[in-house]
Amino acid sequence: MEQNAFSQPDIRSASMGDADQVADILAEAFSHDPVMVWMYGNTHPQRTTFLEIAQSVYLRHGFGHVVEDSAAALWMPAHVKAKSSLMSDLRVLWCALQSGGFGALQRGWVTDQVMQASHPETPHFYLFAVGVREKMKGKGLGGRIIREGLALADAAGAPAYLENSNPKNTPLYQRLGFKALAPLGLPAGAPTLLGMMRPAEAMQ
Repeated sequence: MEQNAFSQPDIRSASMGDADQVADILAEAFSHDPVMVWMYGNTHPQRTTFLEIAQSVYLRHGFGHVVEDSAAALWMPAHVKAKSSLMSDLRVLWCALQSGGFGALQRGWVTDQVMQASHPETPHFYLFAVGVREKMKGKGLGGRIIREGLALADAAGAPAYLENSNPKNTPLYQRLGFKALAPLGLPAGAPTLLGMMRPAEAMQ
């Protein structure tokens, strides 16, 4: 059956079987992200990093969504604390070392520590990553896929939190109800990494 030219592609829950696709989408979407480029020292897509994190943490203990082969998002619900496995951590570290040397290892470790320490104490849904492929940007997919996770946060009566690593995304997050918190304390010379919080039911 021919698809209506004005119809929107379906959003569906991501399973462990979608990990490769999720990693591909996010790696492409973040290849020019200011914080990622600073951490790794280049724009090489960090597919291994996203694959390991998706498989070991977010698709195992949290949840995600995908829109065809165009957009993906990974979340952790409130009251769930999960860490990646040792083997997964080692594969991510090896990837960082190959990509950006010991400098990338150090910057990545510092960024991870700062992000963990900056999470709000209030139980919240955490949007770890959302990305749209380059050719599909500007079609509203980012907002649509984020709203899927926000609906679950609202149903649980919980706020949502994210780290905004690209100022270009600030207007989108603001339209969805997120408000800026203090910038996270990355080292001097690093791009701004901005914590943003959205109260429950802000969309309603």
